[in-house]
Formats: sequence, C-alpha cells, structure tokens
Amino acid sequence: MARFTIPSSLKDDPDIVALHRQFLVEEIDRTLSLAEVRSLPFDELLTGIECLPNIDNSSEIIFRACEYEPSLNQAYSLAESVRRLADSVEELPSRLKPTYDRAIRRILSRLPAEVAWPVCSPWLEHKRKFRRETAYLVLRKTGVDETAGARLLGVFQSTGDQMALELIARNPLATRNVNIETILPLFDDEYWRMRLVEAVLMDDETKSVMLATKYPREFTHAVGRQKQKSMLPKLNSLFDLQSENLEFLSIYAWALGQIGAMEEIRKLRVHIERLRFLA
Repeated sequence: MARFTIPSSLKDDPDIVALHRQFLVEEIDRTLSLAEVRSLPFDELLTGIECLPNIDNSSEIIFRACEYEPSLNQAYSLAESVRRLADSVEELPSRLKPTYDRAIRRILSRLPAEVAWPVCSPWLEHKRKFRRETAYLVLRKTGVDETAGARLLGVFQSTGDQMALELIARNPLATRNVNIETILPLFDDEYWRMRLVEAVLMDDETKSVMLATKYPREFTHAVGRQKQKSMLPKLNSLFDLQSENLEFLSIYAWALGQIGAMEEIRKLRVHIERLRFLA
C-alpha cells in the first residue's frame, strides 16, 4: 500500500502534520470498511448487492463482489442478485441509473459468461444503450449461435447499434440464417465488412465466393487472414478484374504473401513495374 511521507523539511509544520494525520485516519477508515465487507458471510454479500442503492458502503460491496472467487453455484447466486439489482435500478431516477449500471457491468464481467448471459439476454432489446452494450460484451464471450444472428440484426434495425452487427461478423455460425448481402452495406467500416466476409468464408466457402466480385478487397483480405490457399484461383480472377485498381492490388499483394503464392507474387511484381512505367 502506497504511503505519503512528510518531507523532513516540513515535519515541524503543524498544519502539514495535522493534514497527514487526517489522511492516515481516513485511509484506516477505508481499509476497515473494506475489511468489514470482506468478512461478511456470502449471503450477506448477496443482500448488499441487491440493496446497493440503499446502503452506505456500496463501493466496498462492489469491490468485494468483483474480487470474490465464487464456486459455480455461488456464481449463479451472484448473477441472480445482480438481476434483482438491475430490476430495482429501473425504478431509480435517470440521473442515478448510470452509476449502478456500471456496477452491474463490473460484477457480471467477473462471472463466467455462461452464468452472466441469462441475466443479460433480455437486455439486447433494452431501451438504454449501456444495458445493451453490457449484453453485447457478455455475448462476445459466450459466442453467437446460428439462431442469434437474426435477433442481432433485428436489434441493429431498431437501435442502429453497430456492435450488434459486429457480433454477427465475429461468429461464423451467426451468418447462417441471415442475408449477408443485406448486412454488408450496413457496416460503416471496411474492416467489419471484411470480418463478416471472413466469418462466411470460415463457415461456407462456396457462399463466400459469391461475395467476392462485389467486395473484392474484403474477400481478399479475409482469404489472407485465413491463409486459404484453396481460394487462390478466385483471387487470381479478381486480379484480372481489378488489375488497375491500386487499392485492391495492395491487399492482393499482402494476401499472396499470407498464402505463400510465389508464382503470383512474381507476376504481380512485373505488373506493378509496368504500372510504374506507365505512370
């Protein structure tokens, strides 16, 4: 624990000595408050979580809940207490809700994702963005199955949350029951379009090839990330279509290196020298 020491040149100053004494007393008081909470039986810790807006030692309760190492059964009990806290926070004035929403997120983030997710699942459609984002963060840990993709797309359509789309792009299974060509234009960032194409590539190569012509850079980038040498013929056909497009040629060169296509690398170098000469 860090200590503040009075410099020797100030030790005779009564105001400094008094201030130092006050600092130490307050530090001891904070340490005792946390020690008291650490000594609580588990059931009383749960009660403290559920009553968080109505107690004076809420900071200590939150800290203890986050540092506690529960058994699996205790983790489920913690999650249930957090759910009850979340319900009670709905009744608070708007100005107080963010404080307790942050506490809820902190505690849930320490629990196993499979334990936290049943608490967060209803929040995907919550009216407050912070609650939705808490659900996204937990869902990112659990992974998204093929049934959740359509739900996340619906969340995006009603809220505009890019994080909902990003969760689809992070999880190959989530791409199965959604229209990928409808989702791709919804991304603001090329990187996330690439991640969605990559997710499709990981789940269904044939389906991903159908996206290549409309999204050549994203497809080529995805192939390079996955080091899919079997996709080299498709990359070559894209090169034939995009041979004057320097933005494409840049990512194409990188992808060739990723998959070790030495012959195509040599051909591309000759092509680049030709473009350089024409310029």
